Amino acid sequence: MLFRKGGTASAILAVALLVAILASMNSMVNHINSQAEALEGLVGVGGTHLVLNRDSSSLADSRIDAQLADRLRNDDSIKTVMPQRILAATLVTGSDTRTVSVRGVEDVSVFLKLRGAQVSGTAARLETEANVGEVLAQVISVKIGDRVRIGVGNNVLEVRIVGIVRTLAQSDSELLVPMGLANRLAGGSGEVSLIEFTIKDNADREETINRITDLLPKDVKVVQVQRLKEFVRGMNQQTITFLSLWSLTVYAVVAAASYVVATRLIAESSYELVMLRALGAKKRRLFTLVLTYTVVTALLGSILGIALGTAGTQTASTILRWIQPGVEITPFLEAEQALQTLLLTLASSILGCVYPALKPARTRYREQL
Repeated sequence: MLFRKGGTASAILAVALLVAILASMNSMVNHINSQAEALEGLVGVGGTHLVLNRDSSSLADSRIDAQLADRLRNDDSIKTVMPQRILAATLVTGSDTRTVSVRGVEDVSVFLKLRGAQVSGTAARLETEANVGEVLAQVISVKIGDRVRIGVGNNVLEVRIVGIVRTLAQSDSELLVPMGLANRLAGGSGEVSLIEFTIKDNADREETINRITDLLPKDVKVVQVQRLKEFVRGMNQQTITFLSLWSLTVYAVVAAASYVVATRLIAESSYELVMLRALGAKKRRLFTLVLTYTVVTALLGSILGIALGTAGTQTASTILRWIQPGVEITPFLEAEQALQTLLLTLASSILGCVYPALKPARTRYREQL
């Protein structure tokens, strides 16, 4: 009797749309988490430290004495020392001109080896050669053997791309060149942007950092590079926290929607409910009818919403892959997440319909009898 009311379909659809939001968000978060877990298996840079200018606002603005690298090499606790010079340069490829980041290192092959990079071609050795990150290579449409012009101020040099590298780090969007080439572009060889160093595994890290800090000038600072696993776990935790807060909002709206649905049902079905009361139906039976209607409505809406949310995100990701073939997004929803969403939606619906099913309905029946 109650399910024949005209508002049943709209109530189911309202719950379905709310649940679809949760299902789609869970699907996308699962994809992000799967990618983050894959990143944890990559070669990280944990234990890496940087020496920077204390007053610099960015890596490109940092300027420190290149001879500080020799002081670090003399410390027995230091495993590797790698000075780097980072420049904001103008890159000209054919008719395209754009600003890119150029990273100069003493030995490009060693730099790439320490990062576990995949290299298509060879590492740059001469001051007329450069490696390009795979992300930047796609953006500027260059390949191995192409010649490009790099300019910093009035200094413009032509180099040949000898390799495309993949490091899964910031270097994928940069040009990697020998330090000599970076110095020629910058017009000097006495300064570098930063010095990257790693500490030996058997050394006391805290003691080593304190000793190095006392050894270096006061205008520089030593900072630790964010370790990949800790960063990924922190990102996952923040994502889960945000999703939990957003889910509470959605479930609150579901409870409010159930309150409205139950109130409207009682108002529209007052005659039928009064007749049932007159025929001897107890108050508990009437309460059970309203509660059952709301729960079934929420159940059907939840099932429809989970299906819509999951299918919608997968359809959107498929369309995106058609538009941009390089994008790989595979959202998915786990069975326990679907069950949890279903149960919490039912609980929210019950919470929202209890009050209108008890108090207003009971008062109305007395008056009409």
